[in-house]
Amino acid sequence: MIKRVCHSFLTAAARRWPADLREEMLAEWRAELHAMPGTARRLRYAASLATSRPHRAVAVAVRPGRSFAHAVLSLVLVAALPVLYLRLSVEWTTFYDEDSIGWQAWAGVGGMVGAVLLGIICAGATTGVTQLIRPALVPLWVFGILFVVLTAWPLVEGFAFNRSHAGDGLRLALSAGLLCTLAGRISHAPWSWGVVAIAVPVSYWAMVTRFDPYGMEMFFDGRILPGYLFMFVTQAPIHVMIFLLVYANLVVRRHRARQARLLPQAAPA
Repeated sequence: MIKRVCHSFLTAAARRWPADLREEMLAEWRAELHAMPGTARRLRYAASLATSRPHRAVAVAVRPGRSFAHAVLSLVLVAALPVLYLRLSVEWTTFYDEDSIGWQAWAGVGGMVGAVLLGIICAGATTGVTQLIRPALVPLWVFGILFVVLTAWPLVEGFAFNRSHAGDGLRLALSAGLLCTLAGRISHAPWSWGVVAIAVPVSYWAMVTRFDPYGMEMFFDGRILPGYLFMFVTQAPIHVMIFLLVYANLVVRRHRARQARLLPQAAPA
């Protein structure tokens, strides 16, 4: 009879915890109850758990002003930095010759590394954006802005609307957004970042719709693969995609890491 009462108390206490922790806490309490000597002590232990204050998640301080400022900063960074970089990259990606391809290859590698570092810095500067935008919608936010910028930029420059150009931007944004969303849903970091790495060439191929070294093989004795790798590394849109994918995935992962730290680790004995 006392055993049933104790287990009823433990079951009632477990209902005060989040659903994903109830079974774990109940098993732990039952093990402790079983190890306790004396009926009175077991009954007192079970009753104390049943009558203790219910579990409450740690409150998170929400600052609307700070969150709004981070969202505005995120908008500015995602919209302005790619345009600025694409403009600057014209100086070193519009001509190629035997004397330039060496330093251009190293400049391309440096651009990739810089894109990763810039994504990390910008994600750290706009962590509050997930207080206004759900983490699952961050890729839509980032690549939606990219699509709008790519579509509007030629119009601002005075060119007529080009459906083909808009279609390229849409395929780029959709493929990158979908893969980045998938990466954000994967809790295991190496797998998540692996999807991000795959998203870079996939989104680029979705935009250009072909495997073409654009004549770069002429600098590598007609070999297609080295020529394509050189072209790929030195493409400014590739660097932009690396920056945005790293930024979006890191914003999502940092938000989820903060949420995980708020979960209770164990119940008091």
